Amino acid sequence: MALSRANVTGRSAPVGHCAKVSWRLTSIGRRTLACWFAATVFANAAPGCVATLSAQTDQEAIAPRSSRTKLYTILGAVLGGVLGLGVRSSSGGKGGTGCLGVPCVVVGSTLIGAGIGFAFGHEADRTYNSRYRGVAPLHLSSVNAHLEGEPIVLAADDSQIAVGGSAGVEMLPLSGAMEAGILRARGLNSIMAIALSPTTGWLAVGSPSGLYMFPPEEGPGALVRPGDVEAIAGGSHRVFVAVNDRIEIAPLSDDTARTWPGITMQSPVHALLLDSDHGLLWATTDRNLIAFKVSSDSLVRVGEAPLESVGLNMSRGGDTIAVALGERGVRLFDVSNPSAPRAVASWTIAHFAYDVSIDRQRLFVAAGPEGVYVIDLGTTPMRTLGLAREMGFATALASRRGYTYILDRRNVVLRRVFSDF
Repeated sequence: MALSRANVTGRSAPVGHCAKVSWRLTSIGRRTLACWFAATVFANAAPGCVATLSAQTDQEAIAPRSSRTKLYTILGAVLGGVLGLGVRSSSGGKGGTGCLGVPCVVVGSTLIGAGIGFAFGHEADRTYNSRYRGVAPLHLSSVNAHLEGEPIVLAADDSQIAVGGSAGVEMLPLSGAMEAGILRARGLNSIMAIALSPTTGWLAVGSPSGLYMFPPEEGPGALVRPGDVEAIAGGSHRVFVAVNDRIEIAPLSDDTARTWPGITMQSPVHALLLDSDHGLLWATTDRNLIAFKVSSDSLVRVGEAPLESVGLNMSRGGDTIAVALGERGVRLFDVSNPSAPRAVASWTIAHFAYDVSIDRQRLFVAAGPEGVYVIDLGTTPMRTLGLAREMGFATALASRRGYTYILDRRNVVLRRVFSDF
């Protein structure tokens, strides 16, 4: 359908002239949209440029992301103003300057462009904040080992790492190319906890049917304690096991199934952590972090601190213990005085904290489908460095010899990254 446009003298403009103006507007619109698309792509890509720290490192960090709301609003205003100038130019510069000395078409298109840019930028920032919880994204480069079955738990000593799940327990070396490991404890159903004895290589495996001990390197395991095992901590000469409502001390090599010396608890124990340097065993329950003094074959309760929720897992670095509290995030305790553990900080950015691991001044938090958060403990207050979403569904962590190992249940792999990047 042909359109006509009235000029300032009241006569109709020729149809050919209107078609020419329409073609110009279409061309300007195309160019504007192209510029908008290019600018948007550039704005999205530029802040994501990755700075490689070293050819040998396993870590690349992305700088904090700038506000898209401000950027897109400015960009929209500029492009809107350019489009308004193009429209006015195509009409022969007519139309007056009725808006504070500026052509109204330019003012209007600038405001419209700014409004569109604000809407796009606000939505981009909202989506980004929802995805990264307000922290910078981290792109961790990892060495991976594919696992069998459905992996659930993770444990490590100074020479190897063990992954327990539906297929049994896979044993992999800490160093090297993370090659396929040796599979042990085949056929043992519902593995819920594992521990490695440092220096000796004994493997302790816990399930709802009991505690099983496996000799170093190879050989069948033996049931040494029947009952529902929730947590295990491995020592050089014995293991500490949370079974039913007790924490018990069992030897590494005994193959007799019975009840071992220990202490009866008033609530279920969810995690155990052995501090061999100070002769302490730490335990988490539904509501407490508890310190026990290891004395011969007995445990003496020496101190405790309240928890806001169930202590799922914990990790120690020096005089600091971090406790994963699920929906309540992570709580840090100063345990320099084990008779009076003191809560010193809380971290609540993740939707759910499954596990924690401290390596020097870095705290790693396994946050399930979100990935892995990394927090710098060397600053006051502690600072969240970023979130590595590419780590998959992260549920378990272990740090040894400068590396952090991440259990990714979504992709059924064990990932190894540098702890200090």
